[in-house]
Amino acid sequence: MSGHIKPFIKTAWVLIILFVLGIAYVQTLPQQLSTEPNGDPAGNVMTKIQAEYMLGIASLQDADLKIAAQASILDAGSVEQRQRYMAFMIALGDFEAAKQAALRMQTELLDSKQELTLEQSHTQEQLDVLASGGVLPKNHEPLTKTLGWFGSLLDANQAEREEMNQRAANKILIVGSIFAFVVFSFLCGFAGLIFCAIRACLGKIHSSMNATAESHGVYAEVFALWLIVFVVVMSGAQLLAELIDEDNLFISMLCTIGAFFSSLAVLLWARFRGISWKQIRIDIGWNTGSSFLKEFSMGFVGYAMMLPILCVGILITLLLFSIQNFASAESDPFSGTSGGTHPIIVDIANGGWEVRVVLVALAAVAAPVIEETMFRGVLYRHLRSSIQRGGQIVSIILSVLITSFLFAAIHPQGWVAIPALMGIAIGMNLMREWRGSLISPMMVHGLSNGIVMTMMIVFLSS
Repeated sequence: MSGHIKPFIKTAWVLIILFVLGIAYVQTLPQQLSTEPNGDPAGNVMTKIQAEYMLGIASLQDADLKIAAQASILDAGSVEQRQRYMAFMIALGDFEAAKQAALRMQTELLDSKQELTLEQSHTQEQLDVLASGGVLPKNHEPLTKTLGWFGSLLDANQAEREEMNQRAANKILIVGSIFAFVVFSFLCGFAGLIFCAIRACLGKIHSSMNATAESHGVYAEVFALWLIVFVVVMSGAQLLAELIDEDNLFISMLCTIGAFFSSLAVLLWARFRGISWKQIRIDIGWNTGSSFLKEFSMGFVGYAMMLPILCVGILITLLLFSIQNFASAESDPFSGTSGGTHPIIVDIANGGWEVRVVLVALAAVAAPVIEETMFRGVLYRHLRSSIQRGGQIVSIILSVLITSFLFAAIHPQGWVAIPALMGIAIGMNLMREWRGSLISPMMVHGLSNGIVMTMMIVFLSS
């Protein structure tokens, strides 16, 4: 078998590199968002989340105008996002800010030789009336249709506005409690990370990875095959969902979960190449480690220690995001602001509770199981066995960085989010190295996705 492995490894890595480069190319393609209705749906959702957060803070502090002065960061992106900002300013009583935003938008439209659509023009006319202190006709078309939550804020009577304020304030309290837990976890994790680093340097923490073997080269083939199969089954799931019910998001998400789990069939390739199922499970970490309960509990420890690494990644991502916004503003001032945002937030915003339950299952269960199996299990095992010339430390560092980069690069948030996603992945890779079993990395992955999903659902619920 060893005489046949190397050519397959080379071919596998050519496929992996081409796949990642293809994704990188697609993510750098310019998107024409400026004059398309709802051209940046993810950006619109994020604008709503930010605005409701500010409204909640304003309600708790009873300081609408003070918060309005801090909301200028929302005056960017597509036409729809800018009009939502204007609506928000009007609702908060800062009419001058709304007028200035409208003037800036008109100037930039002229400079970039773009025009509003008929729907955008009609919405802008209504906003201009309100910003001037006027009142819309009683039979006017509801602004909710074009501005969503922002339209509801403008059209609300006194009682409805108070209810919206209270709802936003309650969301702040809920999300604030979750955030407090994350901050506490960060502090514990930071201390734990330092403690574990010291113990590792003293030789008191050892790797739990099984011994390297030449047969581990097969896992490069398995991973490359998974990348291809995953795209195929996801495309098939989308086609199946459209055949069943084209407009049913719940059916679409169920088909997506099915596609996720069916992609694990690529593990059959390792069996076909002569590795026993028992050895495959050992190699990729499909075992209970010390014990299932202990590995499960260590997932919480791993999550806490991952947070400081994630924070470093987030800082780099914010820097890249600022650079991207500056560059896109130079080329198209109406480009969207959804860079680094996962498109799943649009499904959370548009779906009912049954869709949100399935999305949580997808993000907090299916994704951790499949992605940890393929990245921390299959790919990391291959790399740790392949990179041996510099010794164990070099092998661990390079394997962690390569696996983390590939994990981050294939996600749909775009290149600016790679450092943040790498921060999460590095934490999960280190847990895989330390514990051997995939249970802890899966728990870290599930907790990370689950907490973010919970906060998104809280803010996007009516």
